[in-house]
Amino acid sequence: MGNERTYDLAAVRAALPILREVTYLNTGTVGLMPEPALERHLAAQAAYERGGHVTQDAARDAYERARAAFAALINARDPDEIALTRNATDGVAILAAGLRLTPDDIVLTTTQEHPAVLLPWAAAERRGGARLRLFPISVDPEETLAAFERALTPATRLVVVSHVSCETGIRLPVAEICRRCRERGILTLVDGAQSLGQFPVDVQAIGCDAMTGNGHKWLGGPKGTGFLFLRRELIPQVEPVLVGDGSIQPVFDRIALGDRPAEADWDYAPTARRFEYGTRNWHTFAALPDAVTYLADLGWGAIERHCAATSTALKEQLATLPGITLHTPTSWEQSCGLVTFSYDGWSGEELSRRLWDEYRIIQRRVQVPSAVRVSCAYFTTAEDITRLLAALHELRA
Repeated sequence: MGNERTYDLAAVRAALPILREVTYLNTGTVGLMPEPALERHLAAQAAYERGGHVTQDAARDAYERARAAFAALINARDPDEIALTRNATDGVAILAAGLRLTPDDIVLTTTQEHPAVLLPWAAAERRGGARLRLFPISVDPEETLAAFERALTPATRLVVVSHVSCETGIRLPVAEICRRCRERGILTLVDGAQSLGQFPVDVQAIGCDAMTGNGHKWLGGPKGTGFLFLRRELIPQVEPVLVGDGSIQPVFDRIALGDRPAEADWDYAPTARRFEYGTRNWHTFAALPDAVTYLADLGWGAIERHCAATSTALKEQLATLPGITLHTPTSWEQSCGLVTFSYDGWSGEELSRRLWDEYRIIQRRVQVPSAVRVSCAYFTTAEDITRLLAALHELRA
């Protein structure tokens, strides 16, 4: 996990003032923007809204810096492989709508996917697209791979998997899944929403054809910022469904289009920018590089070690409580900062509600299994874990 560099946890928490009011254990849903990045974010909003066209070039420059920041984070070969979106869901929806698949094809995913993955492909199937099929995952990566192999058929054209399960925090063997898919000529899409910002994410090492992600969870960036990575060779295979100024080449020319625009000599842009069109929320992306730089200055290795240490300590202590069932692997290499557990006698929904209403502990309920999920982030402390455990003791009593 890198060198032994650490950071000043008290200073980090001071930059997140909401932590004085609540125990925040839900970065896996919505992250917190540190004050230095927030200052940049608010300044960018104000500058563009006040200046309009006068400040538009600066806003667009900031937008491109965000594209480069996402590309560098996942080790894309070129920022041109990155489409900027509102969230990870947009990226999945772009593929589900634009990839040329038929009812004879199968899209394979897992039983623990977020609605961001399931719903776009389910809607595509309703429209007459590929059939969506699911396979189970396990805390044992070998069992996951075995279930994956059993689910593959000659009709499988695309495999969509999360790098980390949003439900149980299981880290999937995505590199091996992608390798086996390449051998069969099957495309792969990895949802990086729960991995980016926790531990290194490298699309070259993973070997996926596409990846989605966002800035608003573990990166602590602006809400409404996300990306779709498409390997350069895949871009021509994904036809934009929504098109406007900026998504074609050459640039819009009213004279060249004439009175029959559909017959004019134009094509979709050859880069991932083909999915971006019209007036964009350029200024919303301005603080994304600042949020990334803030974390990079703390040290990615230090952040990973902190998430690993706090989540491991929580799992070890939960395991000592009677009635607790852990659904997250104990090994950091097979898990992440997400920890999911069930408590005998409690539904996940009721336990989640009580933890918030009575103890001001922010977390998330899980439906299957009926459980609660907590997030151990770069700012989580031993005191946060102690408060959670004390609440569970009281509720048990």
